[in-house]
Amino acid sequence: MGRPAPIRLDADTWAVMREATEHPTAIIHRVTDMHGTARFLVMKWHLNPANQRMTGIYPTLEQADNSVLYDLSKVNAAVAKNSGPPNGGGRIHV
Repeated sequence: MGRPAPIRLDADTWAVMREATEHPTAIIHRVTDMHGTARFLVMKWHLNPANQRMTGIYPTLEQADNSVLYDLSKVNAAVAKNSGPPNGGGRIHV
């Protein structure tokens, strides 16, 4: 299973979902630069709009979507806690 596709909210706005299911991780806005070229502005989502932060501007929607990463801190903590041999043993004595 791959990452979920951005959810189109209107003609120029997409919600990007990652690990949280109750809110988006980021919002992508399509804007037009001075030359008339489409650019995709990525904003880290926050409930309070004053706390939203721009994380990048990309030439394609796909690149903008790929820039939104998963929060792997919980996974990495679980892996670190459970690291070691599968049988739980220590060194092998010969």
